[in-house]
Amino acid sequence: MKVLVVDDQRLSRAGIIKMIEWDRLGLRLAGECANGHEALEAMSELEVDVVITDVRMPVLDGLQLIEKAKELYPHVAFLVISGFDDFAYVRKSIQLSVADYLLKPVDKLELNALMKDLIEKTQGARNKAADHLYNTREQFFRLLLEGAYDEEESMLEDWSDIRLPEGEDHFVASMFECEMDRRKLFGEFQFLANRCEIFLLRTRDHTYTLIAVGSTEDMGELLSILRTMLSDRSVYRLAGIGTVVKGIDRLRESVAKAYEAYTLQASLPEGSAPSSLGNDDSEISESVEIPLNAAWEREWFILMKQGNRTAILDKLNDLSHYPTSSTMSQDWIDSIFPYVLLRGAKEMFEAGLTNERDYLEAFRIAKNLPHVAGMLSKRDIVADYFNRCLDAEPQAQAEKIKDALEKAKAFVDANFEQPINLTDLALTSYMSPGYFSTLFRQHTGRNFLEYLTQLRMEHAKRLIEGNPNGKIGDIAIQCGYQDLKHFRKLFKRYTGVTPLQYKEDAAVD
Repeated sequence: MKVLVVDDQRLSRAGIIKMIEWDRLGLRLAGECANGHEALEAMSELEVDVVITDVRMPVLDGLQLIEKAKELYPHVAFLVISGFDDFAYVRKSIQLSVADYLLKPVDKLELNALMKDLIEKTQGARNKAADHLYNTREQFFRLLLEGAYDEEESMLEDWSDIRLPEGEDHFVASMFECEMDRRKLFGEFQFLANRCEIFLLRTRDHTYTLIAVGSTEDMGELLSILRTMLSDRSVYRLAGIGTVVKGIDRLRESVAKAYEAYTLQASLPEGSAPSSLGNDDSEISESVEIPLNAAWEREWFILMKQGNRTAILDKLNDLSHYPTSSTMSQDWIDSIFPYVLLRGAKEMFEAGLTNERDYLEAFRIAKNLPHVAGMLSKRDIVADYFNRCLDAEPQAQAEKIKDALEKAKAFVDANFEQPINLTDLALTSYMSPGYFSTLFRQHTGRNFLEYLTQLRMEHAKRLIEGNPNGKIGDIAIQCGYQDLKHFRKLFKRYTGVTPLQYKEDAAVD
């Protein structure tokens, strides 16, 4: 930890520096300054964890320094030194929540005891901040995968504030089913977490997406660990691993490949799932024999997105007469309809034609299809599923969606000060997050994140105007932001000025 010593008396600064047991406490001297103004300039250029400051100084005194620095560097701790006749200063320092204060003349033992206590408190605060940063990154990944970022520039700007250390710019995603709860799963992946940063997102009950982040050199070992772990079918029923990508802007590619490998496994009969979990295009194509040709699939996907029920049923009828040969394994034949069902259900769900319950029902049906005798019987079951999903009248479906969006908007309007998650909001409307985000933008004229940010920023402006003396950190929390730095960035992006500048202007008015 680095310490800045501030006192207008050179000998006083030298005395404090000499008394501190630097090596024993694990401290380093960042620098020394003669007044608060110099200290603020130094803090803008140096990494400072602790400031030891006198209260009586020219230009900018110790308490003025603390007041300004608290707004700019909330993580910095302050130790105040004052004389016996400075009771008013001491009382003000307590109001400013300084770490502690010492009376002159400074006692060496007391100084080092206070520094030791301050280090422990600061380390605890750092650990808390690290946890918060991890949670912020996890929320970023969730929003990214949900399609909340319509513009790449906005996504990259948000990532720049919370990005991982230089060089850790390679990503790989995996998707799997597991009965364990999230806390236990973290324990299972501890071996992997010791080698890289991992983020575990629950997408549905018992279904998780894991994102691993590391350097180029890390990726080979990370993939080996992932393959070994996810190959354990007694723990992970279904699993898929995506491609390794470089750059946050390509993460969704890895997730898409992981989902593809996961879906392909789900489409095969039980006991015939491929030993490979995917990881690149060649590995996927070699491990799973796709039961249909590419042209048929392309046409099938188009029909799914259109929701053309008549054409879909005709296509399924054609499939029941799909040419087979004696060289085709029974497993291959049995995999056709589960594969068509799950890939079609995925396209319809992402197009907003079905809800979450319908999508999960497709997985249940797919698992039972291999036990149904005869291609015609399999066809009838799959046809019945699509027939039911597409049975709703278009006008009724549109009214239902509009009502769901109105309820979601009303919920956001009433609860924007609280943590609000796009995934949870979408699932309460029985829509995929990506589709919900698209409809929300059409309904409000802004995407979900833009709409929520506008509500919060307007609320922040009202709070500052109503109480110019209020703390920016408190205002950020009241607007739903735990991260002060993130709040300041969003506020400046929205208003053109920092919260502190807006506060000063409000005080003048």
